[in-house]
Amino acid sequence: NIIFDSIIKTKRKEKTKTMLHLLENDSNPRSKQGLMVINYLEEIKVDVEEDTLLLDSGISKSVIDTLVKNGFVSRYEVDINPKEDIIDVVDKEVSLNEYQLDCYKKMDLRQRKIYLLHGVTGSGKTEVYMRWIKDSIDSGKKALMLVPEISLTPQITSLFYARFKENIAVLHSRLSMVEKYNEYKRILNGDVKIVVGARSAIFAPLDNLGIIIIDECHETSYKQTNNPKYDAIELAKLRSITYNCPLVLGSATPDVKDYYKAINGEYELLTLPVRANGNELPKSYVVDMREELKNNKTPISKLLKESLIECYNKKEQAILFLNRRGYNTFVQCRSCGSVVKCPHCDVSLTYHSKTNTLKCHYCGFTRPNVSICDTCKSDKIRFVGTGTEKIYEAVKNILPEARVLRVDMDTVSKIDDYKRFYDAFKNKDADILVGTQMITKGLDFENVTLVGVLNADLALHYPTFDANQVAFNLIEQVSGRAGRANLAGKVIIQTYDPNHYVIKASVNHDYDGFYKKEILFRQASLMPPFSEVVNIEVSSENKRMALEEANRIVFALKQEAKKSIILGPTEAYLFKKNDMYHYNISIQALEDKVLDKILYLYPLYQDNNLVNVSIKRS
Repeated sequence: NIIFDSIIKTKRKEKTKTMLHLLENDSNPRSKQGLMVINYLEEIKVDVEEDTLLLDSGISKSVIDTLVKNGFVSRYEVDINPKEDIIDVVDKEVSLNEYQLDCYKKMDLRQRKIYLLHGVTGSGKTEVYMRWIKDSIDSGKKALMLVPEISLTPQITSLFYARFKENIAVLHSRLSMVEKYNEYKRILNGDVKIVVGARSAIFAPLDNLGIIIIDECHETSYKQTNNPKYDAIELAKLRSITYNCPLVLGSATPDVKDYYKAINGEYELLTLPVRANGNELPKSYVVDMREELKNNKTPISKLLKESLIECYNKKEQAILFLNRRGYNTFVQCRSCGSVVKCPHCDVSLTYHSKTNTLKCHYCGFTRPNVSICDTCKSDKIRFVGTGTEKIYEAVKNILPEARVLRVDMDTVSKIDDYKRFYDAFKNKDADILVGTQMITKGLDFENVTLVGVLNADLALHYPTFDANQVAFNLIEQVSGRAGRANLAGKVIIQTYDPNHYVIKASVNHDYDGFYKKEILFRQASLMPPFSEVVNIEVSSENKRMALEEANRIVFALKQEAKKSIILGPTEAYLFKKNDMYHYNISIQALEDKVLDKILYLYPLYQDNNLVNVSIKRS
């Protein structure tokens, strides 16, 4: 056996760590490494510690220095406090209800098996997780639990610290290099038996694993799309084989593929159909916006407005969800019909009223708002669509005295911003929370009784095979924020398509009904789980070269994967992004090991380093 260890010659007593924050900049870095850093920061959407980025990427500090000098990123110092995110939680002795007890008893820690724990929002999945983990530790083994996003880590780890004291290590990207080193040494030395963290915690050097738990397993954030690319859930399956231990996938809205496997016996299905406190799931109401707009031109329906006022007067809290930031979606000329677009991306610019600017949400390009059309010079400029900024303003018009928080990528620019918003709402220092997807999951506020879904159709018509599943997940997850304590919850869903099966299933919190409809669609179209979809994206600054490379890939694939359905190349949904042209190739793999063939073949016929190729499995 080869054992790797490190020796710190001088003990470091750092009190601060240097963080990197992405700035708005109309241009792109000249160096390839600089562009890689910018793309990485845009993708993860949080600030990172400079030492961690340098170590993980292998780039030199001079690259960061150049980015700072040219205004692409900024540096700032933060104090190091390993437990700064831990919330003061008292570990309460909780009795399991009959469904929790049934799920708990069905776990067999002695053998490898994959369990799908399907529990409605607020059903007490975390308590069951902790009981399983305690049993694993009592038997002399260790436990690993993954959560999807850093924003959920403080809440989960606070509960674990309260229950298991110092017998836990936490791993996520917010830790400094010294903190990571110390946590890894504690794990290697056997000082802790539980590791909780985001997707990278799957690499934690735990031995003698007794159980692995993936919470909110439907989340796409378990897949890392930048190098090194990996799927934490697939790696968890490999680790469960290595240690012959059970793997638990938990979710209120499991992936259709996972539920299909559970229904057909490949996984064992465990169900928590009711909330742990015995409360009913929030009652949902649908507003048909086609009818609403006949008498009301505002983005907030009459029913939602009345409910907001009632909620505020009762001193209860409300959450309004719209998965689109900004004030207006796009700016259009009423004379010639042209839309103001980003010069670097094939997408319209979004208007932000606070700064009176137009911004691209893909590359960050920003320009002043227009009053004259660039094409026909008309002054008939129209603002179209609604974003979270506009909703915030509409709420303030309804309830001027209400304390309203807006949480999206424009307001949460630094990693501490999210915690500040969370603490303010948790402590009832705000009445209404308006936000995008980042507020749909993991939040547990006892005083929230009203949730409004402003445009439930946004995700429904996205051009992917799993758009309906994504839409259902978003609506159901945000609906689950209401009525989690002793107060009844109410959900208002605004939609232009009230008869869509996703909307009907969401209103009734009916995952099974959604699944039965969705699986028929998947089967008819030979989509997962009836095939494996592999997407290949070919991009280049040269449009002709990108298309030629894409055609070469399709030709090679058709020779090797003759039983599969190969579509493309076609222009990507966002054809031009950051001055790069993108083509998509989609493979519906109906035979074994097609992905292995693709990964093996591509280096053999790639002869152009001016073209980027990305391969992603569904």
